[in-house]
Amino acid sequence: MPTPLSAVAPSTPTPALAEVLAKYSPAYVERYHTMRQTFLPLACYFKGRQVLDFGCGKGLSAAVMVELGATHVTGVDVFEENVHGGTEALSATGYGERIELHCVEDTRRLPLQSDGFEAIVCNAVLEHIPQPRDAYIREVWRLVKPGGVAIINETPNKYLPMDFHTLHLPLTNWLPSRVAHRIGVVTGRFRASRTNWEYSGWRGAGHYELLRAIPKHERRIIPELANARHRVLNRLGLPSGLFDPYPLLIVEKRCDAAH
Repeated sequence: MPTPLSAVAPSTPTPALAEVLAKYSPAYVERYHTMRQTFLPLACYFKGRQVLDFGCGKGLSAAVMVELGATHVTGVDVFEENVHGGTEALSATGYGERIELHCVEDTRRLPLQSDGFEAIVCNAVLEHIPQPRDAYIREVWRLVKPGGVAIINETPNKYLPMDFHTLHLPLTNWLPSRVAHRIGVVTGRFRASRTNWEYSGWRGAGHYELLRAIPKHERRIIPELANARHRVLNRLGLPSGLFDPYPLLIVEKRCDAAH
C-alpha cells in the first residue's frame, strides 16, 4: 500500500529541468517549482510506475513525475501545438525516452489498452472540460490498472462560493454560464473577444460529481490527511478536501475490480 499522504518526506530538487525550461519559457520555471512541490507528496504513486498524464499540455507535469521516479509517462492532449512544443523541449531535457506525448482527437475515447496504467494524473485539466464530465472520468477509470490510482489535482472546488480560477469573483461559479460570462465581461475579468468561455475553467468540479462515474464497488478513496481539518472531515465520513479551494482526490481501483 502507498505511503500515507501525511507521511511523505520531501526530496532534494534537481536543477536540470528548470535550466532547460528557462531557455524555452522563463515563465515555466516558476510553474515547474510550484508543480514539483505539489507532486512531492504524491511521489509514492509515481516511483517505478507507468503513468498516464491526462491533459498533459506541453509535458511539464510529465517531466516532474519522471524526476520523482516514474518509469515512463504517456501524455495525451487535444492541442497539437502543445504536443509538438512539449516534445521538442523534453528532448532537450534528456527525458524524451521516458515520456511520450500524443495528440488525440477525443479524450473520451483513447486508443489505449484498458487497465494499462498504474497511475493516471489529471492535473489542472478537468475544470477546462464543460459539464457533464462523466464520460471523461469513465475513460480515465477504464485505463487504471487494478491496484493503481487516479489522481485529480489542481481543479478548483465548485462547492465553494468563489471562482478561484478564472474570474476570481464570489458566487459566479454557482451562476448559469451566460450570467457568469456576462459578469466577467462587464467587470473586465474576461475579454469579450475571447471565444473559449466554456473551456476557461470558470466552474470547477466537485467530489461527488467526479465519483458518480466510478462504480462504488470498484473504488477506494485515499483521503488527504495533511491537517486537522482533513482528519476531522474524514472521521465524519465526509470528503477530506471538502473545504479546500483546490482539493486533492486520489481513487484507488480495487484489485478485484472487473470491467
